Amino acid sequence: MPKGFHCGRTQTRLYTTERYRIEASKFKHLLKSKLGRYVISFEKLTDEHRYFEIVDNQRWGRMLLFTFKGNEFPVPLSTDSRSASNKLYLLCPYCARQREHLYAMSYGYACRICAHLYYPSQSEREEDRLMRSIRKLRIKVWGADWPDIYNLLDSSAWWPKPEGMRWATFNRHQSLLLLLEERHLVMMAGLLKIYQPEAKLLQ
Repeated sequence: MPKGFHCGRTQTRLYTTERYRIEASKFKHLLKSKLGRYVISFEKLTDEHRYFEIVDNQRWGRMLLFTFKGNEFPVPLSTDSRSASNKLYLLCPYCARQREHLYAMSYGYACRICAHLYYPSQSEREEDRLMRSIRKLRIKVWGADWPDIYNLLDSSAWWPKPEGMRWATFNRHQSLLLLLEERHLVMMAGLLKIYQPEAKLLQ
């Protein structure tokens, strides 16, 4: 179970972080490789998930061919010619849509939608989501090594503009940060007020 979520409730959702995912970009070199048998190096996967063949198909072109429970499981490779880099996608075997990632399920590989997977952030409480947004924006502006970057009791109002950042960009980020930090303080004050009577009983 993803740490920090559910707040004591029984988990009923499956999350993307609980499943191994294959990335389309990792297979791009196979577009020009020899046909044959290949293996994914992640050893915690089952052999059915690890071993596959590169084959050519008249309809789909080049594709990954896995075998699950004796049945062939094709994952076509698809390039997007609209970009100069010819970005590679994996076609989900269930919805046939272009995906950057597919997730390892017991029955094969599927996209997040077809596998009914959720992002951990979709189960966050409002205050957790707000804290994550503040820290993410702080890191974007000052970097993860900045002192007190994770301390939400310390306001970023007096933190200096990073060298090399435009003032307009810095002012835009700082204005949003101050708004989020103020909202966080109001939210925390409300929570403390809710728990204050209970705290008195423990005295």
